[in-house]
Amino acid sequence: MYSEDEKAQLMRELKEMESLKVDTGDEGKILQNDLIDYIENGAGDEYDLVSRIEMYTYAFKLFSRKEVKLTGNQFFVYLNDSILDYEKIELIKKDLDKFELVIEAVEDNGEIWINLNFTYHF
Repeated sequence: MYSEDEKAQLMRELKEMESLKVDTGDEGKILQNDLIDYIENGAGDEYDLVSRIEMYTYAFKLFSRKEVKLTGNQFFVYLNDSILDYEKIELIKKDLDKFELVIEAVEDNGEIWINLNFTYHF
């Protein structure tokens, strides 16, 4: 079967996978400020912001089933999952605290998916 070293390595990998290790530094706050600047003043590039939102959520192991949509004072993250980890959502809410978050469960082709809808009120 497995050697003792292989077992130890597998256990380390399992523990790493189970623990929430997210280090986004200041990226969440910087992203929030850039999104607000885009919403209020039209400053910045929409494609760049969409890409940054996707990369930011990927850091939390939240993967999109389709491209993030940025429109008006809102953006939508279409998750490729039907279950959310509360700790991850709390960390995101802490970084993007000037946005209201609505979590929506939707049915698409017989599957249940989660959407994260962020709204900036100004």
